[in-house]
Amino acid sequence: MWNGSIKFIRKGSRQQNKNGFIQEEETYTESIPASFTDVTRNDEILAAQKGYTANRNIEVMECNYNGEESLLDESDNSMYDIKRTYRKDKAMKIIMTCERRQNGTI
Repeated sequence: MWNGSIKFIRKGSRQQNKNGFIQEEETYTESIPASFTDVTRNDEILAAQKGYTANRNIEVMECNYNGEESLLDESDNSMYDIKRTYRKDKAMKIIMTCERRQNGTI
């Protein structure tokens, strides 16, 4: 059923360092089982209309998702920004359409 795992990246408190730059603390959730699928043509069209590139669809149980904006693919340490989420009718899973970050890794 699951073919991989992810960690959500949660934003923490914002603090100013001694040089005056704002730093935001990030924490990672525990490992969460996920299903990785390719994006569909409809996902690509919608992404192009919204101004981003859809690279991957990732499906997790609804109880694990709390509105996070980004995640880490544990298989290759790639970071993704969550651009769109949706739930199929009567399903307990959330499907996230994600865009890979430009630098790609941590």
